Amino acid sequence: MSRTRDQNGDDPTTQLNDRGRLTIPKEVRDALQLDAGDEFDVVIEGGDIHLERKLPELTTVKSGKSEDEWKESNAFPDAGEATFGGTN
Repeated sequence: MSRTRDQNGDDPTTQLNDRGRLTIPKEVRDALQLDAGDEFDVVIEGGDIHLERKLPELTTVKSGKSEDEWKESNAFPDAGEATFGGTN
């Protein structure tokens, strides 16, 4: 795990406010590309709290073209087997 340091080379810190909220330091948000609205699971392990980012579900997007239509279109001429696997 890599560490994000603040301007002084220290680990960033935050403080729980009177409403029970934490602010994730900007350098951490920037390093992890966190945005407002990102969701996290809160995991308690022993006496520690871990935040685990909830990633959106991936969806498959289809063009409606058949495999033969894609082959005929020559849409990805240099992609090769490493990208799409072999055809059996």
